[in-house]
Amino acid sequence: MAAKSLHIQVIELPVKDVAKSAKWYTEVFGLGFCFPFNEGDDAAWLNLNGMALGLVEAMEVPKFEFVSSKGERKPVLTFQVENIHELSSELSQKGIPVGEMLYKQGGGYSFQLVDPSGNLLGVWGGWPKEEEQPSAM
Repeated sequence: MAAKSLHIQVIELPVKDVAKSAKWYTEVFGLGFCFPFNEGDDAAWLNLNGMALGLVEAMEVPKFEFVSSKGERKPVLTFQVENIHELSSELSQKGIPVGEMLYKQGGGYSFQLVDPSGNLLGVWGGWPKEEEQPSAM
C-alpha cells in the first residue's frame, strides 16, 4: 500500500555548534523555535512553516551537497523566500558571503550560501511572475 499523505515534516541537519547554528538560522532566515532552546542542548528545533528543522550536534558533519553532471556544486537543501534580492543584499551587508544571484528562465532567482558548519544551502525566490523575468524589466 502506498503512503496516502506524504510530506516532509522533519529535517535533521548535523551541525558542529548548536548554539552558533541556531543563532545563525534565526538571524538569517528569521526562524523561530518549535520549543525553547537552552544553551548546552544538543539540538535546537526550528519552525520552518510548520515543518521542524532540527540542528543536531554531530561529531562529524558530512557535506550535504553534490556535484552535478555539469560539474556544478549543488545544495541538498534549498529554502524558498519571498524577498530574495533584499535578503541577498542584507546578508552581504552583514558580511555573510552569498553566492552569485542566478536566474533560470521559468525557474526564478536563486543563490547559495554556507552555514557555520559548512553546509551548502540554496535560497530560491519561488516561481517567477511575468514582471520579475529579466526580459520584462
